[in-house]
Formats: sequence, structure tokens, C-alpha cells
Amino acid sequence: MNKSTLIWIILLATTYISCTSNDNKTNQTKKVDTFSFEIKNLTDKEYPDNPDIGFRSKNYNENLFEKGNISKTSKTFIWNFSFLTKESDTISINNINISEFIPTIPEHIKSDSYMSYISCINQEWNRNQVKFNKNEFSTNTPEIVRIDVARNCLNAYLWEIILYIEEDGAILPYSHGWFDFPHDLYAELFEKKNNIPFNEYKSPLEDWVDPANNEIDLSLLRTVVDTININFKDESDQMYPLEGARKKKYKEIIHPTSFSNMRDLQSDSTLFATFTPPGYYNRKDPRTTELGRIYNLKDIKLLKIETKSTQTELYELQLKFSHKTKGNETSLIIGGINIDEFPILNENESNNGWKNSMGIGNHTFYEKYKEHINKETKNSPYYAILLDGKGKWLDSHKIGIDGPIFHFSDDQKTSLHLWLLSFERHALVGHYQVELK
Repeated sequence: MNKSTLIWIILLATTYISCTSNDNKTNQTKKVDTFSFEIKNLTDKEYPDNPDIGFRSKNYNENLFEKGNISKTSKTFIWNFSFLTKESDTISINNINISEFIPTIPEHIKSDSYMSYISCINQEWNRNQVKFNKNEFSTNTPEIVRIDVARNCLNAYLWEIILYIEEDGAILPYSHGWFDFPHDLYAELFEKKNNIPFNEYKSPLEDWVDPANNEIDLSLLRTVVDTININFKDESDQMYPLEGARKKKYKEIIHPTSFSNMRDLQSDSTLFATFTPPGYYNRKDPRTTELGRIYNLKDIKLLKIETKSTQTELYELQLKFSHKTKGNETSLIIGGINIDEFPILNENESNNGWKNSMGIGNHTFYEKYKEHINKETKNSPYYAILLDGKGKWLDSHKIGIDGPIFHFSDDQKTSLHLWLLSFERHALVGHYQVELK
């Protein structure tokens, strides 16, 4: 072999090694996808109806966030979130399992296309805010003691980031940002979670579409085992406790301008501040209701049931109402509930009761991260549904009811209390006491 040939062989080998090395680097890069997004800040001038005003840190920063990133890990639903601030801090929450942020049709109702639809859109169009405590994130700002990531209730992509600090012994909001979850990533995760094309649900998940008012087949959710003997009483002629979120959100009640009890809110003339993109309360756009539907309580039944999802014995509460003036019938069905989980509280502490939203298989409004990932929607027994007199589904958003709050008031757990959250949880619009015999 002459010297010239040897040189060419060496050059070709070097080129091959270099190309192979570059290809490996490219392949490694492809394995880690990163999505970037802008974070919107809202000033008090832009968001005058912010319920946190007067209930937040005295050092609240209304213009803190700049942008964010979501980076893929080796697992489909595990992602790293980074939020960059204008103060050169990077707030990181690594290895978040976001599978439960994605609407999921429960396995036991997949055979029913209508109930699957109702379940899916109600999960997306109800708030789910997840709390991360100090050891679950990193930041260069030691004052930050908690971070919440929220999928708000406006469409598939609108999410929020909220920072909290401890001040005078209380955990208070320090800054709030709004961002758009990557659309293509959402579609990909939806399809992997549900094993159906995203296009089947794309339209109502992106922009609300009024569903048809079809019959609900409750037998797909449970089998009735027994009827529990109870007494009940409607306590709606009293005022609800103005504590916690209800105190902050009192200003979001537009009409009536003044009231002394929940009965005054049980009217079709009741108006609330609506929720506007990217996710803020807006009194200039009043939300109408049909709360006159729950003015007259006719009956309450407590049933022991066996759930289709977990084949366990739980409970279902059925309330039957007639309209304040029109007389038409409305039923509220809340089932798949374990009453042993309900706390013991006095009525002034009702805001701390067990609560959830209207829908099938929903996560609750607020959860700790570990609670969030341990409650899998696909096997959830929970449901809360409004029906008309013919057993047809009614849109809770139109009626103005967001879900129940439950608690007991005695150590023996025989006195059960149910409170009804209004649209956007601005108020409590009903209180019912059930005595278990």
C-alpha cells in the first residue's frame, strides 16, 4: 500500500467517525424535546377584579414572570418545568407527572359516547390547581415556600403559575402568571392517555360547545345496594360563613347587590363575575344563572351503591328540587363518595370541607401534588350530575353550580352537611343537613 492510498484511508475513516459522532449527538438531541412559552403578567389595572387584592403579600410582584420551558424526560408523562423571572431567577419543578392534568375518560363509561363526552369536557372546563411544597421545587428566591400550577377552566391550553411566600404567619400569593400549554404536546398526550384521536374532542376542548341534553344512564356508574334511612332539612335560609375563598370572592357577586341568606341567591336573576381568557374574573361580563331551579327542596335520598369503576361499596346522595316560579324539576346526583373521608367541622369551618366539581371522574379544584397523582381519573368512582325531570343532563355552568362541599358536625358522624358551591365558587348557594338514622 503506497503512502497516498494510506492517507486517503485515514481521511475516510476520520470523516466516518466524525459523521457518526454528529449523528449520535443529533439523535441524543431529538430524545429531549423542549417547548418554550411566554408567561403573561396582569397588573392590577388590567385585572381590577382580582380576588387576591387585599389578601396577598405586601410585596406582591405583578410583573415578575418572563418565559418558561417544558422539557421532556425519558418517560412519556414525566416533564421538567422551568419558569424564568425578570429578576434572573429560574424556578424549576422537575419530573412532574402531568398525566392527571390531561382529561381522561374513565374506563367504565367508554362504551357510552355521550357520557364519555360529558366526562371529558367537564374535566377540562373545571379548575384543577396543584400545590408543590418547598421540597418539590427549586429556586434562588428562598422566600418562596410554595408553587401552584393550575389548569384553569377555560380551554385545553390555558394554565397558570402562582408563587407563595410566608408572611406574618400566613402563606400568601407573591406573584401570578398565565401561560399557554404547547398545543401539539397536549394533543399528543391526550391521544396517549385516552387511546383515541384528539380531533374527536379538539373542538369542545378548545372552545366551549354546548352539549346535547341527553339521558344519563346511571347504571353505567353504579348499582344500588340499599337505601339509607335519613331525615333532612334545608338550611338555605341562613347566610353562609364569609371565610377563606368565599370572603375573597364576595366582590365577584354582581346581583343581588346585597343579601342576607342563601335563599336570596336561589334565583334566575343572580349574576356573577365570569371567568375570561387567559384566566381572570371579570365583573364587566356578568354570568347569568338558573339558580331558581334549586329554590324548593322536595326530597333527599341517601343510597349505598357498588361502583362500576372499583367494585367497592360507596354512597350516592340524590336531591330533588322544583323551580322557584316555573315548577320544573331538577335533580342533583352526587355519587361514588366515601362519607368516612368527610371531616368533622362546625358550620363556620364549612369552606374546609371535602369538595369537588361537577362532572364524572373529576379531580378536585385544589390538591397537593402527591394527592393529585394518586387519584387516577380512569378509575375514579366520583360523579356529580344535574338532571331534569326526564333524567336528561343539565349544564351545571348554565345553572350556576360548581360542586358540593361535605362535612360532618358531630363526632359520631351522624349529622352530614352538604353545601353547594356557586359558579366559579364565588358563593355558597345551598345548605342541607342530613341526619343518618
